[in-house]
Amino acid sequence: MSNEQPTGASLSQGATIGARLNMLTHLHKLEARRGIAEIFNNPVSNFMTILVIAIALALPAGLQILLDNSKSLSESWDGASRISLYLKTDLKENRLYSLADEIRQQNDVAKVDVITQKQALDDFKQRSGFADALSQLDSNPLPPVLVIQPSPSHSTPQASELMLAEFDRIPEVDIAQLDLDWVRKLYAIIQLAEKAASALGIALGLAVLLIVGNTIRLSVQNRREEIEVVKLVGATDGFIRRPFLYTGLWYGLFAGITCWLILNISLLWLQESVANLAGLYQSQFSLSGLGAIQSLQLILISCGLGLLGSWLSVGRHIRQIEPR
Repeated sequence: MSNEQPTGASLSQGATIGARLNMLTHLHKLEARRGIAEIFNNPVSNFMTILVIAIALALPAGLQILLDNSKSLSESWDGASRISLYLKTDLKENRLYSLADEIRQQNDVAKVDVITQKQALDDFKQRSGFADALSQLDSNPLPPVLVIQPSPSHSTPQASELMLAEFDRIPEVDIAQLDLDWVRKLYAIIQLAEKAASALGIALGLAVLLIVGNTIRLSVQNRREEIEVVKLVGATDGFIRRPFLYTGLWYGLFAGITCWLILNISLLWLQESVANLAGLYQSQFSLSGLGAIQSLQLILISCGLGLLGSWLSVGRHIRQIEPR
């Protein structure tokens, strides 16, 4: 077995790589501090820029939060995609309850309500106002009914239609009915809102790129003489670009945190009013905000937009500056 010792050349090479990594890390720390110092050197105007970016991000993010809350609210509506099975009038009551139990065992069913013939007749008497006339009937003409609430994952129009066709094949079922028009309208509104949120997010994301890019452009112009000097001594465009990229990254980070604060303060402000409104409808609904993962995604997106806007702007403008 060989016991070769590392040569002096390999030790020197390892030391050189380590020294370069340490130097690169040190340079990035310096440029990161320089980038944040650039923001605090002019706090008022930079705070206004950060606030504008935060508001631009808060609009699509807030719309998405409202859309998510609307989805959770619509899933709690009992009648969102309810299927009514009108059974044969000669069906025995014990078979009615056993059929309801069989349907409850299906994975795509969230709830099954049983309405017997007697319950249906009593309810009709109460609602119609013809109790005396109906009491003269020799037999109960109303059928027993099973009211089925699909699970949230099977409440779409396509899934509801498949369930309706499946239930219609049950021998005891006389008529299977589903209010598909309401279901289609509900999901059409949700899909439209999702597309609107996506379009707004893209448009305002481009606006953020323009805001950051224009801010960085002004910063480059203000430091034009400094850039000319460092180019004279041999600095590369990458070296000159680095502090501006960190400035864009800091813009994005501070704007993302500000946007998160705006959204959460707005939700807290609306929470009591929404709870009061939900209470009038005997609902326990309350607004839900951003979770930990969604909050992190928001801040990362904001940082990415700030960095991208800075990179797109600074690269073009630095190339245009040449020493005289």
